[in-house]
Amino acid sequence: MLKEYSEFCYNQVGSYVLEVIQYFEDIRPQLAKAGIRISLPEYLSMMFFTTAMVALFTLVIGGTFMVLTTGLAGIMIALIATVVLSIASLLGFYLYPSIMMSSRASKIKDTLPFATMYLSTLAGTGTPLPKIFENLSEVDEYGEISKEAKNIARDINTFGMDVSEALERSANRSPSEDYKELMWGINHVMTTGGSLREFLNQRSETLMNSYKRRIEEFSEQLSLLVEMYITVVVVGSIIFTSMSAVMSTISQNMTPDQIVAIQIGAIFFGLPLISAMFIILVQGMSPGGIR
Repeated sequence: MLKEYSEFCYNQVGSYVLEVIQYFEDIRPQLAKAGIRISLPEYLSMMFFTTAMVALFTLVIGGTFMVLTTGLAGIMIALIATVVLSIASLLGFYLYPSIMMSSRASKIKDTLPFATMYLSTLAGTGTPLPKIFENLSEVDEYGEISKEAKNIARDINTFGMDVSEALERSANRSPSEDYKELMWGINHVMTTGGSLREFLNQRSETLMNSYKRRIEEFSEQLSLLVEMYITVVVVGSIIFTSMSAVMSTISQNMTPDQIVAIQIGAIFFGLPLISAMFIILVQGMSPGGIR
């Protein structure tokens, strides 16, 4: 779907994009590391075409609606909204590859200790390295690492690359520094005739120790977050309900019905929103792992 849309956008504005592509060369390596399988001209075409459509829709549809509801002042509001949304669209497209790159790096970091142990086990059986990556690519639990292993196996079996070149390509297109070190280490061991099993054993032990430290740090942070959640949600809601009930008896500006409406809004909308934000925060901080 994304590929088809990017090709459509390139057919519309590709000739204009090629004139300014040199100013966006920093996005090119980010696309590969983010796993976005479209070329830079296609991505830029999609960015500019989508932004143009957002601006046109906001100016025409939004402007018409605002003029009908607020009069001539709606024109200024529509212009401001058009500029704001256009800038937001450009920034969104510009930052999206780096955001996806960080997300992939985090996923790789979480599963790399377990994948390295799996590689070590296969290396101990004397399995050839290309076959090791083929087997790894079939294990879906390793997520992004399985995808990288599939690309390595493809480069070797389909494109005819040697193992060293395939490992170098995999390291260069990965956003994870730990993964790059692993690939360069495997490549060094293979070219120097060292023990692959011993290297992978040592590397998996190092990565697992780092993973355990992150688990311990997360458990300490989680304890603090739970205390904050209890204070804000549980204790805070009780205090808010009590204070609002007291205010309803002494305030002359608010009726009891208004106080009840505020309490209902806080309980049925405010608390779920805070809880959802807390869940998202915890998920973002968690070290992850095999799921």
